[in-house]
Amino acid sequence: MFSISPRIRTADLLRSAVVAFPVVLRLPTPQGTHLHRYLYRFSLFLNIFLFMSSHFFRFERKSGYSIIDVTMNKILLIHKPAGMTSFAAVSRCRRILGEKKAGHTGTLDPNASGLMIVLLGKYTKLLPYCICDHKHYLAQFSFGIRSDTGDIWGNILERKSPGIHTEVELKKISASFLGESEQIPPMYSAVKVQGKKLYELARKGREVERKPRKIRVSSLDVYPIGNNLYAMDAVVSSGTYIRTLIEDYAAKLSECAVMTSLVRTGIEHLTLSQAADLEQLERGDYPEISPEEIIDPRFPLIEITDPAPVYHGKPVSLETDEDIVLLTYEGEILAAYEYRTGGEYHCLRGLW
Repeated sequence: MFSISPRIRTADLLRSAVVAFPVVLRLPTPQGTHLHRYLYRFSLFLNIFLFMSSHFFRFERKSGYSIIDVTMNKILLIHKPAGMTSFAAVSRCRRILGEKKAGHTGTLDPNASGLMIVLLGKYTKLLPYCICDHKHYLAQFSFGIRSDTGDIWGNILERKSPGIHTEVELKKISASFLGESEQIPPMYSAVKVQGKKLYELARKGREVERKPRKIRVSSLDVYPIGNNLYAMDAVVSSGTYIRTLIEDYAAKLSECAVMTSLVRTGIEHLTLSQAADLEQLERGDYPEISPEEIIDPRFPLIEITDPAPVYHGKPVSLETDEDIVLLTYEGEILAAYEYRTGGEYHCLRGLW
């Protein structure tokens, strides 16, 4: 959404022109026809005018209001390609749509592809309240290989002849992973230990102790698809590393294994088929989804009749017993409120 501030300071734009015009007149011009000299001076004037205007724009932004306030408030489903970091994918979205504020709801490994939820503009404030569990992945892996990263793109540490495993055996091992368990994050991950990302330490040849983290596997199916090539279809909680899940799966078969590909095919009810790739985004051919579609059901939406107290961050009384709620007015999400002692809900964060 594009909007123009009601406090446009036309005087600053005129000031830019007043400064630029005499400067241009005093500068020497190259030899040539009157038209050449005119165009040269016009070009100089335009450059100085734009420079001065941008200076005033930055000043106004720091002062708390802007000459022109341009925002692009959108929620996108993006198909990140393999070979690109999640950060680079979000940066590409920012550049294409011209919006500085951008974020996403979950990192994908550079060599993985699949669904990413990207939030732009004011919708970045919704990140703590977005759906993040029940992530659906489709991976491929091979037995008989072990690497330092857990996938085929790392340094190979071990090779051995893989065993042959029956369908019954694979299903039995898959069933043993269902439900809650603990997983030790891999060294090549963005998890921080003492303020350092694990992959930064791993690249320096250091290995540190990692605390196990709780994960939940809602669905797991493993089946052969080729010569020592298997597919893993998994629905897991946020923070679960599929390559580590594959290694743990192989260990129960007295095997080692590496992941050879990974695609995130869904997040909760959202699927990869709904997403647009970056080329479609360049063409403007992409679907937009509403904020309500990405809100975690743990945070119910409650419509209010008077938004004034919410805009001022005042406590409100609500007929609900939920711990945290999102208040809406005329379909727009205004703020997150939390229940506190005394029977009132207090503002956690404004979201408008």
